[in-house]
Amino acid sequence: MHILYCTFGNRFQNHLQAAFSAMSFLQQPNEIKSINVITDAAPFYKHLANHVNIIPVTPEKIKEWKGPHDFFWRVKIKAIQHIASMYAGEPVMYCDTDTFLYNNITTLKAELLGGKAYMHEDEGALSTLTDKTSKRTWRALKGKTFANIVMKPTDHMWNAGVVSSPNNKGGKDIDLALQICDEMCAGGVPFRLVEQYSLSLALHHTYTLGDATPWIAHYWRNKEDWNPFILEWIAEQQFKGYNFDEMLFNFSQLDLGQVPVIIKRKYTAVKWHRAVDWLFPPTNHKYVKRTM
Repeated sequence: MHILYCTFGNRFQNHLQAAFSAMSFLQQPNEIKSINVITDAAPFYKHLANHVNIIPVTPEKIKEWKGPHDFFWRVKIKAIQHIASMYAGEPVMYCDTDTFLYNNITTLKAELLGGKAYMHEDEGALSTLTDKTSKRTWRALKGKTFANIVMKPTDHMWNAGVVSSPNNKGGKDIDLALQICDEMCAGGVPFRLVEQYSLSLALHHTYTLGDATPWIAHYWRNKEDWNPFILEWIAEQQFKGYNFDEMLFNFSQLDLGQVPVIIKRKYTAVKWHRAVDWLFPPTNHKYVKRTM
């Protein structure tokens, strides 16, 4: 099995998350053939150079991958296509940076080798989802055909924090996702969910599709707590002078259950915090100026 991350830009938190996630997969070296990072910020991964394949991409390549409609998240599908081509015939797994492996992956790997695809979790039939974006998207899709697939109310949306393909169909699954994506963009479908739904439909129509949550955590709903937790742990490892192999061992002793993966914060509380910050902004800023 080959793991893929995509990171773009200089936002440090994303690269920190990617390193933490990669360390989780490096805990099971007998199950993972390679870890790959497609990035335009390769210097952030020098410390992983002996354990991870760094695949630099140029701004020109990113622009090409965005396609004719300049859709940024099309880049994810193209990156998966690139890795699937590199490792033709072998399972590939894309992971968002805000994920980590927390269980033995042997069963998941066996099922991938047996022809079953995985995404992070089933969010339900798109036609039944109640948030504004899903409703808008379904209104734009209802009754239409993309890549010769009729959009049905029973089709499910899957979370694309994990996208794992058996990769045994000669690339037809990812080609299909790309075709659906491009036709939806051309057809005026709101961009927000296009990449996610394109992958959901393509994998569902090519393989049996399963839920990766028993193995992989996706903390996109609680980055607020996970980002400082990861930063503190990695900083402590660095300050104590541990080399990377020692860090990998220490990771194996880390309690990953001490921070919730999912937490529901009341939106009213969030709005009040924002209102208070706006009404009473910090004042009297003072800075130092280096004179040496």
